[in-house]
Amino acid sequence: MRKTLALCALLSLPAVAMADDCKYSEPRELKLDLAGVKSVLFDVQQNDLKLSGASGGDSTLRGRACASDEDMLKELTLRQRHDGDTLVVTLKHEGKIHGISVGNRYAYLNVAGSIPANLPVQLQLGSGDAEISGVASLDAKIGSGDLHAQNIRGAVSATVGSGDIELRNVGSVALPTLGSGDVKADQVGGDVKVGTVGSGDLTVHGVRGSVQLDSVGSGDVQLRDVSGSVAVQTVGSGDLDVGNVGGNLSVQKVGSGDVTHRGVRGSVNLPKPR
Repeated sequence: MRKTLALCALLSLPAVAMADDCKYSEPRELKLDLAGVKSVLFDVQQNDLKLSGASGGDSTLRGRACASDEDMLKELTLRQRHDGDTLVVTLKHEGKIHGISVGNRYAYLNVAGSIPANLPVQLQLGSGDAEISGVASLDAKIGSGDLHAQNIRGAVSATVGSGDIELRNVGSVALPTLGSGDVKADQVGGDVKVGTVGSGDLTVHGVRGSVQLDSVGSGDVQLRDVSGSVAVQTVGSGDLDVGNVGGNLSVQKVGSGDVTHRGVRGSVNLPKPR
């Protein structure tokens, strides 16, 4: 998801207009210093990252800097620093834009690489895109960007603003907050715990554990093929659709939204209709 630089801020362009824009480019490379490191934090900002966990390799990020103006390339940097036993890797635009921009201006990094598969990953993503696979665990903070993550052996935790997340084959899922973005999760080995769902949509299929959901605002939630139980505290104006649950279904409070269910093997406890 690209961003144009205008009026001293990063304002989004339509996706079609920005797709694969790279008028000027330079290669970028950063060999990661993993000595004594127990986790890695990637601060991706408005850039793009593709990361995989591997049993070997040189743990180097490689890619390119892209910009609409050649003089902006030097402002796109890959940097790393140690913060205790955490390696912090930053994909950054160093420059500042002053005045009014004319036309479509952009500057971003697109990099890919691998780290040892036993390392946990933290991700801070603004408006960029990230693909993460094969790492030990993932803790993500998503703004308006998109995250695709798969084959994560451990836990995946994410707070989501207006961006979208797709998860597949992960150990467990924790979503403290989901704003206006959408989250889809498929094949979860453990439990799914969700705090608040705002106006976004949540779709979860294939959970070997149980699902716990605190509150649903105006968004819609679909839960399918849950081996354990489903427990929901509050449904507001959104809809809750539950199907094929091995355990129980309980909903404590429902506003103007609808709750539908089918294939619940255990008990069903819903508020009495008003």
